[in-house]
Amino acid sequence: MSAVPVSRTARRILVATLPAVAGCVALLAFYLALRHQLPERMATHFGVDGQADAFDTAGTFLAVGFGVVGGLGAMFGGLVYAMRAVPEPQRIVAVLGGWAAVLVGVVVVDVLRVNAAGGELRLPAWHMLVALGAAVAYAGLGWLLAGAYEPPAAGSSAPSARVPRLELAVGEVASWSHVAASPLLRAVGVVMAVAGLALGFAAGWAGGASLLVAGVVTALCSGARVTVDRNGLTVRPVVLPRPRVRLPLERITEASARHVEPLREFGGWGYRVVPGASGVVLRAGDAVAVRLVHGSEFVVTVDDAGTAVGLLNALRERQAG
Repeated sequence: MSAVPVSRTARRILVATLPAVAGCVALLAFYLALRHQLPERMATHFGVDGQADAFDTAGTFLAVGFGVVGGLGAMFGGLVYAMRAVPEPQRIVAVLGGWAAVLVGVVVVDVLRVNAAGGELRLPAWHMLVALGAAVAYAGLGWLLAGAYEPPAAGSSAPSARVPRLELAVGEVASWSHVAASPLLRAVGVVMAVAGLALGFAAGWAGGASLLVAGVVTALCSGARVTVDRNGLTVRPVVLPRPRVRLPLERITEASARHVEPLREFGGWGYRVVPGASGVVLRAGDAVAVRLVHGSEFVVTVDDAGTAVGLLNALRERQAG
């Protein structure tokens, strides 16, 4: 699996961070221009009806605004850089970061403008629709600027011909274990958890708690431990004991190592089920692919898949013999 070229990674980092930088600059510019018109206690939160229901000082509002908008840029910029070896989800994370920064940045600046306008402190619903529209428009532009994902050369999805054949002595015990991770699912989990915390503090924990829990669970399930031993092939979360997939040796007819494209073959990431196949697909790249006795295929993306396949075939053949 080849990494994204440096120039493309730099462009994707720019897509993720530029809206956050622009948002911080705009927030500072609007504050300097409107500071004499701001009330001593600013409206910092608006309910579903658009009416202000929480107030604080301008200093606190600015600190939170800069922290949230700048933090989004720093977090997603770091994630995009860390994902330079996984080009397929890297583009999605870059666009997601830019989308979030535009949405939050527009809302923060709009709240500042509403406070400076005086009169009834109200944030109508159509203001949020404008912010959402701006974020969606930037997401479309960012998708183009981030550059298309270039799939591997034709034939790379064929079973690997370099799978080592492992010879096991009579009575010899052997096992193989490796951790596979999904930067994309981890990023989604972190974003959901942060959003849940922000929603909990701003509007109450009735809605924020569920989003926080969902984000934590997603992040915890973003990695899987893949094990091959005398029990067969086992896949389970790194931290949690369940959910777990275990395929005994007697259910496996053959095993091979091949390249997997999550979007093209399985329509996404995570535990996937498509006609004739299922699997734990956490990223594009090498995978252990096993053919089961009823004819379907199970795959799990993991590094060093060739060694896992070699041991799995050796254990299966020894049991059959």
